[in-house]
Amino acid sequence: MVWWNNLRLKSKDPQTRCKAIESLNPESGVDANTFELLAASLGDSEVSVRIAAVKVLASTNDERVVELVVPLLRDSSPEVRQSAATALGHLANPQVTCVLAAALKDPCLNVRSSAAMALRNLNWRATSGQEQASYEVALGNARGAALQGEAAVAPLVTELNHDTGFARRAAAEALEGVVDPRRIEPLLAALDDDEATVRVSAIHALGKETCEPVSAALLRSLRDHEGCVRLAAAQVLGKRENPELVPYFLALASDTHFEVRLTAVQFLGRFYSPQIVEALKQRLTDKDTDVRLAATKALGAMRDPASIQALVLVLVDEERAIRSAAEFSLNQVDPSWAHSEAAKQAANRLEASLNERPAWVRAATLQVLAKLRTATEALPVQTSS
Repeated sequence: MVWWNNLRLKSKDPQTRCKAIESLNPESGVDANTFELLAASLGDSEVSVRIAAVKVLASTNDERVVELVVPLLRDSSPEVRQSAATALGHLANPQVTCVLAAALKDPCLNVRSSAAMALRNLNWRATSGQEQASYEVALGNARGAALQGEAAVAPLVTELNHDTGFARRAAAEALEGVVDPRRIEPLLAALDDDEATVRVSAIHALGKETCEPVSAALLRSLRDHEGCVRLAAAQVLGKRENPELVPYFLALASDTHFEVRLTAVQFLGRFYSPQIVEALKQRLTDKDTDVRLAATKALGAMRDPASIQALVLVLVDEERAIRSAAEFSLNQVDPSWAHSEAAKQAANRLEASLNERPAWVRAATLQVLAKLRTATEALPVQTSS
């Protein structure tokens, strides 16, 4: 039947040629004529035939196979190049490591990955930092590549174009640990990635860059439709002691994402203006506990009497920690706050809403009202002269 299979290898039908190759059993041996036909099939016009020929030849353990397969690492088809890299990794010939190392720069990620795995099978050792970085990236170890410093920039930047969001995100995260201006432009492009997680990682990677293009891009990210992206931009910008950012964070104080609001409150608490005080007062009734607590503490640190009435109302918050923080903040603003006109107005509002509150909140409200009444009664009586 050998003659019949050899005849099929010469068929004009590519499917017939491919099936003829796949039906061969290298373990039982391949005669010289068949070997020559397989070698010729490496130049077949059909990709599937070339791939099938590579796989069979790699299983023959013939010394001539290496010389035949190596040129396929430059094949026009990435599938063929990938098959060639995989085959060379199983041939256990250390002489192929140089060409496989060169394949780590192949434009196709699957070829790069197969070349890296082949090199690992051959116990290869890199001869330069860039080779090691390319090898680590191809294996999916972006953080390991970053250990090579500047040598990792090129392979990691290439990985930012990977077809999976996970790999692009890993590359962006790894670039955060590399100090090299070549990374800036690609990371700026990653801020427009379809995957929100990639945009988040790119933002953090650019966090320490203060040039105008980066700052402008981060400010644009504050308007991203994904809350996690707005949060990342706010966290990065929030580390800057820049009062010019206050207007942006005033807008973020009413963001739909609670962590964005919290970050905005924490940033605004480092500055002072009547506008900031008003914005923080609005956050005292925020639906998120952490936001209310942060706003309460920030107002105390600002020591603005305009916040007394709002802080008195917080004394009946549902959370004990916030009630305690409100009392502390009031004492920061004015140790005699209970005697103020603002406190009296707050008491009137508390009394008016007393019946609308749950029983356990009503009890706390009555305690606050009792304290305010005592403070009012303790005021000295004004006598006319």
